Amino acid sequence: MKGILLLFIGQLINIIKYLFYDKTAWAPAILLLLILSCKKEMPVVAEQAERSADQRLKDSIYYYYKRYSLWTDSAALDDDSVFSFTDTYDSPSAVLNALKGMTPFHALYRGGIDRFSYLADAENGGKQSFGLFLSIGAVGEKKAYPVVYFVEGGSPADLAGIRRSDVVLSIDDNQDLGIPVTCSDAGCQVDEESVYQTVISRLLKAMAQPGMRIRIRHADAAESTIQLSSNRYAVNPVITHKVFSYPDKAIAYLALSSFEEASVGSINRSRLEQVFNSFEQQQVNDLIVDLRYNTGGDIRTVEYIANKVITEGGNRNLMFRFILNAYLKQHPQAGGNSFDDVYFRRNNHLNLNTVYFLVTDVTASAAELLINVLRPYMNVVIIAEHEGTYGKPVGFFKQEIMGKAALWAASFKLVNARGETDYWDGIGADQRNVVDNIFRDFGNMEESMVRAAVNHALGRTTSSTISSMVAKTILPLKGRISNVNVVREKEMLMRGLGN
Repeated sequence: MKGILLLFIGQLINIIKYLFYDKTAWAPAILLLLILSCKKEMPVVAEQAERSADQRLKDSIYYYYKRYSLWTDSAALDDDSVFSFTDTYDSPSAVLNALKGMTPFHALYRGGIDRFSYLADAENGGKQSFGLFLSIGAVGEKKAYPVVYFVEGGSPADLAGIRRSDVVLSIDDNQDLGIPVTCSDAGCQVDEESVYQTVISRLLKAMAQPGMRIRIRHADAAESTIQLSSNRYAVNPVITHKVFSYPDKAIAYLALSSFEEASVGSINRSRLEQVFNSFEQQQVNDLIVDLRYNTGGDIRTVEYIANKVITEGGNRNLMFRFILNAYLKQHPQAGGNSFDDVYFRRNNHLNLNTVYFLVTDVTASAAELLINVLRPYMNVVIIAEHEGTYGKPVGFFKQEIMGKAALWAASFKLVNARGETDYWDGIGADQRNVVDNIFRDFGNMEESMVRAAVNHALGRTTSSTISSMVAKTILPLKGRISNVNVVREKEMLMRGLGN
C-alpha cells in the first residue's frame, strides 16, 4: 500500500510540474495522471519561484524543445538550469534560436544542423495572401519585367485567371515596372541597379497590401487588368495533370504544389483520385511528378500518393521508418502521433517503368520523402534546375504552448528501405542544370524540364546529354534574372493518427 501511495504522489508531482510550464494543460492533466509513467517529466518547481507569463513561455519552449528535438537526449531538468538559460534571452524566438545553435555544427549551414525548428502563432489560420509569386525576367534584349513563375491553387490570383508565364506590366495603374537590361549569350544583366531595386520595392509593397490592381500580358499576348484582394484560402495542390501520348508510350504528368491534407472524404483526396484514375484509364507507362515549388506538407498524403505509384515489386515492403530521440522512443504517442514503421499498401493498377521528378532548390521535406521512399523499388530519375533538392529529412508535429505559441521542433528523421536519410544538403539529381523556364506554363512541352523528362522517357537522349541539349535549345534572351518572393515552406508534418 505504501508503494502505491508513493507512486501516486510521484505522478501528482509530475502533473503539477506539467501545469507550471503550460497552463493550458489543466484538462488533459487528469488523464495524464492515469497514464504517465513514474519517470520524471518535469523538474521540481521551487515553491519560492514566481515566474511571469513571458518567462513561463520561454521556459516552456526550452522544456518542449529539450523533450522533442531530434538532437536532444537530456535527462531530468532542474529549475536553476532552465531559468538561468531562458532568462539570458529577451524573447521566445531568441531562446529557440539559441537552442538550435547548440545542435551539431553543419558546414554548409555555417551553424547548428537544426535550421528547421520554428515558432508560429497558436492560431494556425494562415496569413492572407494573393497566392502570387514573381520573378524578374528578361522579355527581350533590352527590357525585363516581373513574370509570374507560380500561382498557388485556390488563391485569389488563381481564381482571377493569372497563370505562370504571365508578364506584369503595371501595378495600381501608374507604375511602369520595366527594367533596362543588357543581354548576351551568357545571360542578361541589369543596367541600372537603382531602377531594379525600385521595382522590387514597389512589388513587395503592393503584395503586402490588402488589394492591388494589376495589368497582365498573357502568353497569347492578350492583356487584362485585374483587381486582386488578399485573402485566406484553401489550397488546391493539383496545379495541372495530363498525359502525353505517343504511338508506343503514354507519359503521365502531374504538377503538385504541396502535400495538403487528403484524408478519406476530403476534397483533396477526391482530386487526387480523379488524377490517378485518369492515368490508369489511359494506361500510362511513365510518370512525371513536377515538384519544383513543392516545399512539403502532410506525411499521410505522401503515403497515399506513394501507394498510388508503387509497383507490385514494392508492395508490402517497408516505405519508411522513424528515427527518434530517447524521449520519443519511450513516449511514442506524444502529440497524438504514431511512429510505427510504414509499409507500402499498393492502391493502383498502374505498371510504371520510370518515375521522373522535376525539382529545384526549394523542393523540400515531404516532397523529398516521396522521392526517397520510391527509390529502393522503382526506376527514379531526378531532373533539377541546379544540383538537386533543398535537403530536409526531418519532420515536425505541433506543440501548443499556453495558447500563445506553437512550437514546431524538428522531432524525427525518416529513413527509406535502403537506410538512406541524411540528405542534409539535398538529394542529388541525375540530370542537373536544366533551365526552369518561367515563360512556359506547367505541363507545356516547350518548357525545358518537362521536355527533358519526356525526351528521356522516349529514349531520344541519355541522362548525360540531356542538360547540354536543353541549354542549347533555350532562348538565352528570355530568362529569369531573380525572384521577387519565394514559396513559403510547408515542412513535413505529422497531424496525428488518421486516414
